[in-house]
Amino acid sequence: MNRRRMSALACAAVAVIGLFGAAPAATTASSAPPPRSADPDRAAAIDAFQRAFPGVSDAEALRRIDAEDERVALLEQLATQSPGTYGGAWYDGATDTQHLLSTTPAAAAAFTRAAAARGIDATTHDVDFSLATLIAERDRVNNGTHRGVPAGATAGIDLKANRVVVELPASTLASVRRGAVALPATMRATARTAQTTGPEVCATHRSCSPPLRAGVQLWRGPEKTYSCSAGFTANSTTSVGRWVLTAGHCGAIGSRWGNGTQSVGTMRARYNWNDVDAAAIRIDSTYWLDGATWGWMYDPSATSQRLPVAGRITSETSMQPGQTVCIAAQSIGSGIRCGVLGDVNDANARGMARVDGIDTCPGDSGGAWYRYSSTGRIAYGIHHGGKLVPSTCHGSDVSLFSTLPDIAEHLGFAVHTRSR
Repeated sequence: MNRRRMSALACAAVAVIGLFGAAPAATTASSAPPPRSADPDRAAAIDAFQRAFPGVSDAEALRRIDAEDERVALLEQLATQSPGTYGGAWYDGATDTQHLLSTTPAAAAAFTRAAAARGIDATTHDVDFSLATLIAERDRVNNGTHRGVPAGATAGIDLKANRVVVELPASTLASVRRGAVALPATMRATARTAQTTGPEVCATHRSCSPPLRAGVQLWRGPEKTYSCSAGFTANSTTSVGRWVLTAGHCGAIGSRWGNGTQSVGTMRARYNWNDVDAAAIRIDSTYWLDGATWGWMYDPSATSQRLPVAGRITSETSMQPGQTVCIAAQSIGSGIRCGVLGDVNDANARGMARVDGIDTCPGDSGGAWYRYSSTGRIAYGIHHGGKLVPSTCHGSDVSLFSTLPDIAEHLGFAVHTRSR
């Protein structure tokens, strides 16, 4: 594998004119706000970054976290302008290096120029397949329409290996390994593993006044049993009304939901298969609808106990391993609430996004995952669960969530933001 590296410093005096053009430089340490300020997420995000990448100072960790805004803009640019040659990416927070995958030497050179134009230190790697190809192959496997893969297989993507990882039962895997069944060159096979993660429920109480916000706890049914958290509020692309997202495993179609003494509404959409575990509750109560504003997250330490949702992702291109992400759910006041994205499509976890360094708590299912930076909070997905037995509840383990692009594909919802 060839590796090419170009530092932003060496290119700072060079005007870059080429495939992608110039863009604003990343946030510098001198312009970054002080670390561990009154911002309720800042210390948690810095701690998560330092757990994943030890030895980085508070100020430098915050600078690298904030610079993810510019790195994400780069990834979206490459995926949009070069879908046939862009192979994906990951970020190494320890060395502050953006890794970019390309299928041709010409693309590698263009990607390096694009990164330098944004002040990003990047290393390129030659790979065989574009990310668009891998995503299409993964989706065909999970939809059961890939003729070259045995029925019943599930798949994720290993970005660094540039392959679709196909999970197979033992009997089928043996056939692949002895050559009786040949998988496409885009794929590698692995054994189906026993489920090590699962949904989380609880029986604690929480009550919140309007606006309805992601992270508050929801009760279900006439017994008003508290079991899951509210995710982001949203609009449906196919139905009228306002909605709140949660996890699909939390309840059944037709179940009634509420918070505190107030009803919210009825679960009317639900999907729980492969990389999506999500449901939507239509907000029917005038208590939440009258004079409502939308696009908020709950945080007990914030002003008015709420934080704005600044934006939302519309493509998994915006995600890469190494990003610092946080959760708004019923347990956020009890300890660690941020971790580092370990995988966008974990083949050993239904193809969901995996967050390392945080095992969430009972009752967090349905909560809202987002990427933090000092400039705002970007909605990423809906919480599925953590370690099934035992739940370490904010220990150093893993958490899983369904991404908003996957939820939009299967259920048709667009998350509210304060800008829209």
